[in-house]
Amino acid sequence: MISRIISLRYARALEKVCKSQSISLESAYNDLSKVCRLLQENKKLFELLKVSIYPIENKIAILKDISSGIIYNLLKFMVSNGRIGLIFDVLDSFNQIMLQSQNKAKAKVISAIELVDSEKKVLSDIFSKISGKILDFEFFVDKNLIGGIVVEIEGKIYDGSIKTYLTNIANRLNNLNISQGGIG
Repeated sequence: MISRIISLRYARALEKVCKSQSISLESAYNDLSKVCRLLQENKKLFELLKVSIYPIENKIAILKDISSGIIYNLLKFMVSNGRIGLIFDVLDSFNQIMLQSQNKAKAKVISAIELVDSEKKVLSDIFSKISGKILDFEFFVDKNLIGGIVVEIEGKIYDGSIKTYLTNIANRLNNLNISQGGIG
């Protein structure tokens, strides 16, 4: 939880620097994404940047080779403060900030079966109206839902699954049974 808060602070700072230097958020996001992909592909390099025993001057030299401009400054600051391990969370937070600035959001749809294009379109239209945003949908299948769908947009969950419906009925029946002293 605390790491998410710290990551959000770094992302907001990056946003402010972008605005003050007239750099598009999308451009900064793309540059940061490239560095994150490189660090994901080269896990040993990422581990080297995270360890405290490796000299900071050497870490900064590495950063100069893999980044530039405001992204280099961000990474240098994070390495200097021992926070480079949060870089992927910073990327996620910055992506959220960028999407919000464009009135966009990501939407995750989980259904019990694969949805056809017409169903995806209906969901897109409905949830774009509900959220008031341009939504980028990701669709997943989870057979454990039994039926229905679950939609998540910016942390808000719309649960229309049969599994949740049945769980709610079971809970109500259990509460009814307890409040009436049991059935006997």
